[in-house]
Amino acid sequence: DFTQKVQTFSPDLIAVSVTESTFLRGVSLLNHLRLIKKHNILTIMGGVFPTFAPDRAFREPSVDIVCVGEGDVALVELCENLERSKDFSRISNLWIKKPDGTTVKNTIGSAVDINSLPAIDFSIFEDDRFYRPMRGKSYRMFPIETHRGCPYTCTFCNSPSQNVLYDAQTQSNFFRKASVEKIREEIVNFKNQWNGEYIFFWADTFLAWSSKELAEFCEMYSEFKFPFWCQSRSETVSDAAGGYQKLKMLK
Repeated sequence: DFTQKVQTFSPDLIAVSVTESTFLRGVSLLNHLRLIKKHNILTIMGGVFPTFAPDRAFREPSVDIVCVGEGDVALVELCENLERSKDFSRISNLWIKKPDGTTVKNTIGSAVDINSLPAIDFSIFEDDRFYRPMRGKSYRMFPIETHRGCPYTCTFCNSPSQNVLYDAQTQSNFFRKASVEKIREEIVNFKNQWNGEYIFFWADTFLAWSSKELAEFCEMYSEFKFPFWCQSRSETVSDAAGGYQKLKMLK
């Protein structure tokens, strides 16, 4: 039960990440919490939907802060300032409702260097969370980010709009690739610390590598050879794009 967990844990901050389809569900949870018990828990909402409809999210009385764009740095800065009882009204990417009724809408910062991010702390999750079915069996499966964003411009996807947003407001490139060294570091962590059995390579378009980059990845990955799954755009596996050769390299 959400309410019971909140009351037991007694957090200082509740962070909710939503898409368009889960926005109202997130608002409902926050509204329900505020209706049944008086509290002073700060709430922040981020994700794709608040990034592109921040005014809509900001209108919700149960939402104190909206994160526009990436939250990797902004959320850490917010938590550090809360811990030290410092003002957090000038943190990039955050729209904030202040206690006096005024609001602050900070601009977004440059796209995060994904190679500088620490490994995900999976210890905050229950162990059952790691098991996923694949081909009729259940495996301990973990995500490893290889790309963030996408070079393609599908109209149904948010990534092209992220590219436009970050280029216009920060002159930085939203589409980024993790280095082979960074990916290897994550795999070693996955293997040694979490006893992983299966990997999900977390990327909008996994084969958005050059042939040289993919060759470097495959050479590194031959050390491990964990089964994995990924997603990619159809053109990247077509013969015209050299996709067949790329797939052979992954075997």
